[in-house]
This record gives sequence, C-alpha cells and structure tokens, in this order.
Amino acid sequence: MASPHDPSKRTPEIESKMNGADELERILDRDKFKAWGFVIHRCTYRSDSEWEKFIVRIYKRIEEYLRYYNGLDLLGNFALTVLEDRSLEGATVISLREKFNEWAITAIKEEQGINSSHLWHLKNGRYRFFIMVNQEALDSVLSTPEDDIHEGFVRLVNAEWKPEELDEEELDEEELAERGGPGPEEEPLEGCTEEDVGWMKVCWGHSQMPGYLQLDDSFGWDMYYSRPPVIQSLS
Repeated sequence: MASPHDPSKRTPEIESKMNGADELERILDRDKFKAWGFVIHRCTYRSDSEWEKFIVRIYKRIEEYLRYYNGLDLLGNFALTVLEDRSLEGATVISLREKFNEWAITAIKEEQGINSSHLWHLKNGRYRFFIMVNQEALDSVLSTPEDDIHEGFVRLVNAEWKPEELDEEELDEEELAERGGPGPEEEPLEGCTEEDVGWMKVCWGHSQMPGYLQLDDSFGWDMYYSRPPVIQSLS
C-alpha cells in the first residue's frame, strides 16, 4: 500500500483529509473558532430523566467519533449548548428559527470573540443550523439500542432558510420554466408545501458528527436534504 501523500498527524497511515478530526480542526482554524457543535433546542419537557439519557447519548457519540480518529484533543472545544425554555414545548420550526438567529447575534461574540457582522459569510455550521428535539424525536432515539446510530432521528433545521418568493403574475411561461417554477406542490408539512421545508430528519448518531463536517459549505444542505419523513444519513 502506498504511503499517504498528506498523512494525518493523528492517524499517519491515512490521508489527513480522510481523518474527521483533522477536518474539524481545519474548519476551526479557518474561521478562528474556539467552540463547535450544533446548538440543540429542547422542545419537550415530559421527563428530565429521559432528556438526560438523550444528552448522554449525544455526548458519548461525539466522544466515540473523535476517539476513532485519535482526535480527543478537540472534545474540550465541543460546546453542547442546549437552549431550554418550557414555553417552547411543541414550538414550531419557524418560531425556533427566529429565536436561534437572535441568539446567534450575541453568541458569536461571546463564544468566539468575533463580531456579529461576520455571520453572513461564515461557512461554519454552528450559527447556520441547529438541532430541534421534540417528543417524537426523543422517543425515536431512546427506543433504539445505544449503539444504533441510524434508526432514531432528530430534526436538523436550516436557520438561513426562507420560503421561495416567485411572483408568477410578473413572469411569462418561458421565464417561469427557466426559474424552475411553478412546480407541483408537495404535501403540507407544518403548512409548507415546498420541496425544501427548511428542516429534515437526520440520524441522531450523525447529527453532530459527521454532520458538522458535511454541512460546512454552501452546498451541503442541498446535497444532503431529504424531505421528511425520510430520515437522512449524513455520513
């Protein structure tokens, strides 16, 4: 077997680009970030003990992922931020998106020492996406064995998503065709009939890592998006 052209400093037997921890470190260095990880919105308060079990699973999964790549040095930078408010029980994605974007404006300065004016051009997913956990998602995770990272799901929400704005009355048929619309309406999901509803169900075990790596560019969402009820893998 040929030696790697650019060997990983953590696992020298493979290319650095194949090591998830190396990739994560490059992302953090590029954006001058200290903290990483998708923020979690807690939208169910039926049982604190169930919630604690869920959080433990998430943390253990991150630990296992980094250990596999000999990257436990990055575990201390993982910010397991949970936004909790009992008024969010049963909250809609729309309301959570508004709250998250408000949070991000101040959080980027507090967490990274970076001015919020830089938010618009950052690729890093910490302030572009968040995880939403309602009772349906929580039940789906806790009903599966701890080592099954594919069956249970959480909602991954695109905080930058906006509904399509297509003024069909001002466009002729040729222009509409060029713009890809009007297209057939999908079954409504929380009132949205677009193909991309701004959130998707993802395997819980992929939701932080490798999901954080896969969504680190402007094309990641379009590449991985699947309309619910599909549970999307991010590996």
